[in-house]
Amino acid sequence: MLWSVALAFASSTACGGADEPTHPRAATSATHAMTGHWPGVPVLMYHRVDADIPREAVGRDLTIAPGAFAAQLRYLRERHIAAITAHDLVARLGRHERPRNIVVLTFDDGYDDAATTALPLLREYGARGTFYVSSGFIGTPHHLSWQQMRALRGAGMEVACHGTFHLDLAKLDRAGQEREAAGCMERFTRYLGGPAPTTYAYPSGQYDATTVSVMREIGMRAAFTEMPGDVEGLERPYALPRLRVRRDDDLARFAALIAP
Repeated sequence: MLWSVALAFASSTACGGADEPTHPRAATSATHAMTGHWPGVPVLMYHRVDADIPREAVGRDLTIAPGAFAAQLRYLRERHIAAITAHDLVARLGRHERPRNIVVLTFDDGYDDAATTALPLLREYGARGTFYVSSGFIGTPHHLSWQQMRALRGAGMEVACHGTFHLDLAKLDRAGQEREAAGCMERFTRYLGGPAPTTYAYPSGQYDATTVSVMREIGMRAAFTEMPGDVEGLERPYALPRLRVRRDDDLARFAALIAP
């Protein structure tokens, strides 16, 4: 269902396009290496991990093969790079820590392969991740069920908000943004129980000043865009960057994405 939504935003600047640099962090990584500056933490953005690759372009680009994902997790483990949740990263930054040798793995939209494919691989390699789910699609074909959501949380993963119907918040008025964002949070609290989500990922990475106000209002501690870069602090907690992992990324590009 969300493939049609993704197609609608395929040309969005925040989603990255043909002019996106091959290595978004290459220049800053070189500067950090020369100056000894703390490089920040890479937050990686995935969508699907599935052996069944869609035929259409957007779906294909958003889907990474299980073997490729396993190779990336193996790369992290061999180099003693810990994969933590977005919630944990925000908590550590809130304590003014400057953690090294960590990465955050995020998965957008809430497809069922999050539970059937991504989760077993994460557990095999001792990694954790954050799953940003659009609550309005839970229980529909090819999307997570509430039972699978509980299994993700029970396995130590973070389950967090990606809107109710994957709408571009910047295109909505305040009332619409509140319905979309707060509605997701309310459903999670009602059907999952436990602590309320504390982080949010904007569909297509889009937000505006109203969005930031709404995030504060509903109690979010941080929110993620799709602008490339490392998270270096909480000066702008509702505009944190992420780095997209694409289907055709080899290990050399993956290494460049997470290089300090």
